[in-house]
Amino acid sequence: MPRILVTGAAGQIGSELVPMLRELHGDAAVLATDLTVPATIESQGPVATLDCTDPRAVREVFQAFRPERVYHLAALLSAVGERDPQRAWIVNLDGLRMVLEACREHSSSLFTPSSIAAFGPDAPRDPTPQDTLQRPTSIYGVTKVAGELLCDYYHARYGVDTRGVRYPGVVSFAHPPGGGTTDFAARVDDGDVPT
Repeated sequence: MPRILVTGAAGQIGSELVPMLRELHGDAAVLATDLTVPATIESQGPVATLDCTDPRAVREVFQAFRPERVYHLAALLSAVGERDPQRAWIVNLDGLRMVLEACREHSSSLFTPSSIAAFGPDAPRDPTPQDTLQRPTSIYGVTKVAGELLCDYYHARYGVDTRGVRYPGVVSFAHPPGGGTTDFAARVDDGDVPT
């Protein structure tokens, strides 16, 4: 069984991906990491607290677990990123760079999601080509474009197996909103729309 590391495991995608990966590969094969890890994930397999912007912490997790595959989901989403663009850059790009470097050192493959936010309002609408104008107007979109290019560079320069997909807006039925632009679609228990 492959050893799989998931960063951002407590987020909208990670909270549903980790249980599925554990079902497919076994609980012990999947290490779930985040700044804080909820008990629901912790009770089912190995977990670790990880700040992906801390190079020493990233190195220690990779050295201890030796993942063959990495799902790097840690990021600040669009609405949160607009409130603190510098922090969004650090988390979204410096964190990705730390993980890419660890993947290079350990010959791990990497999947990291991008977003349709990478296109921006000037991209052709229907159908939007894979290779087209990318002029995002949010820091989240800017970091996603730069992240795609950084992954391309690590593949071309170092042979790191990097993969990604440009997700549309993601709304989870099982996880509370996390600061993306699609959070308006979710309602909290008292019926108020999150701001």
